[in-house]
Amino acid sequence: MNPRRFEVVIVGSGYAGIVAARKLAGHRVRVLLVDENVRPGGQFLRSYPKAWSAERPCASDRWTDMGLRLIDRLRQKGVEIMNRTRVLGFYDRGEILVEEDEKRVFTLKPEIILFATGARERFLPFKGWTLPGVISAGAVQILLKNFGILASREILIGGSGLFLLAVAGQFLKSGGKVRAVLDEGSMTSPIPTARMLFKHLPKFLEGAGYLSRTLFSGVPLRYRTRIIEARGENSLESVVTSRLNRMGDLTEGSERTYPLEALAVGHGFCPNIELPQLAGCEIEYEEDRGGWIVRVEEGLQTSVENIFAAGEITGIGGVRKSIAEGCISALSILNKLGKKAENKFLPRLKKERKDHMEFGKYFNGRCKIPRRAVASIADETTVCRC
Repeated sequence: MNPRRFEVVIVGSGYAGIVAARKLAGHRVRVLLVDENVRPGGQFLRSYPKAWSAERPCASDRWTDMGLRLIDRLRQKGVEIMNRTRVLGFYDRGEILVEEDEKRVFTLKPEIILFATGARERFLPFKGWTLPGVISAGAVQILLKNFGILASREILIGGSGLFLLAVAGQFLKSGGKVRAVLDEGSMTSPIPTARMLFKHLPKFLEGAGYLSRTLFSGVPLRYRTRIIEARGENSLESVVTSRLNRMGDLTEGSERTYPLEALAVGHGFCPNIELPQLAGCEIEYEEDRGGWIVRVEEGLQTSVENIFAAGEITGIGGVRKSIAEGCISALSILNKLGKKAENKFLPRLKKERKDHMEFGKYFNGRCKIPRRAVASIADETTVCRC
């Protein structure tokens, strides 16, 4: 393969990556989209069949259908897609070392790199969390989306953040039973402003739908409650929880035990910054954006010349932020390549990005892990279950 064949290599095929790829290809830019998953689409879309119109286990919304249509049109636009492909490293002068399907290793040397590597779930370790039967909240969702399979007939969901309610609502809709939803945060902190409610009404209505389904199904919703232990010999048999006081400390005597075989946990999301960091891009810590993020300029160029970043790695903010950033990064790259770009749309896109970052601040505020919670992890607890 000629290492100079592609003008732009996009690493990651979630919303930001596929939106940027389509816009760049529409201006006759030679684009390669690289992703380690079996199909493009990132965490949100990767579980769906190749064609958006095919039957799917779970119902979709307009953003899902839009994303699937974009994927179908990528090859029509001349975008080359390499799935099951990993970026292993970077050399000087922008050369990328790539492994394809565990069969061959080669280098690419594009003019520009766009990182759109997305995010992953975040967890607060506790005693016994490595037992079979303890899974991530996202894994429950993936099983439903992939195959229409329930992780278990009955499940307990715990952690912190709005995502817990989404998983509970989808699990209930698919016929499962949720013993309880346990959130370490409080019900009203932080409180969305009236302005935010108005600007992001569809998101709040979606959340209200998940909340009403959970409550009307008789599922207990307990705030200021932490999972402190998972018990079992060879697999999960019971879960021990405790109430938290206003300082975030365990309340003595409030322990409760749930006998069950499945527990889903999650504490929001954190950006996948490892590859940009490996390429020399500066990072910064922004708690309101999900933790460590890639530092970018207004046009989404990183601290390294000819390397851009878009999507969740610049801050957790959801699908619409990723779409806006995919467009912004594509326009910036077109300008960098000397192509004629529709710059008149940039002010509107940047405003949209700012609005969605504001919602992201609220979303991330609901799933913060306090430092004292990390400090309270027992010394004998296994903290890495990879």
